[in-house]
Amino acid sequence: MKPHPILTNSIRWITALAAACITTGALSAQEPIVAIKVMPENRVFKTSSFNKPIVVKSKVEATKHFGKEAVSALVEAVDFKKQFVLVFAWRGSGGDRLNYNVAESFPEQIFFSRQFGRTRDLRSHAKVFALRSNVKWNVQGKR
Repeated sequence: MKPHPILTNSIRWITALAAACITTGALSAQEPIVAIKVMPENRVFKTSSFNKPIVVKSKVEATKHFGKEAVSALVEAVDFKKQFVLVFAWRGSGGDRLNYNVAESFPEQIFFSRQFGRTRDLRSHAKVFALRSNVKWNVQGKR
């Protein structure tokens, strides 16, 4: 027994609509923050710190702070139409950590903080994050 042609077309239409909704939902559910594994050039340590990150909003701006390979990796990972990049670079204890918390609000708010290490060794630290363009951010602790 064959199903009625209208029923077959309706099932196809509903399946296509469901697939489109799932795809659209996945695209719009972009994370508020994503860590990017690229290393900036050494000159960023002169203009950035843990409490004053460099804000990068385009590929052109990225070329000022990253090498050629890092820029291409950054461009693959970041959609500058929907995201921007924060570059934290500082020198401190080898045990230093940069932490962040995401507040449950819309748009999300991200609070960065530095956990100071206890060792007296001087190390360079660099962290790069992509944030969705509507996300609010702040650095806590100005030490």
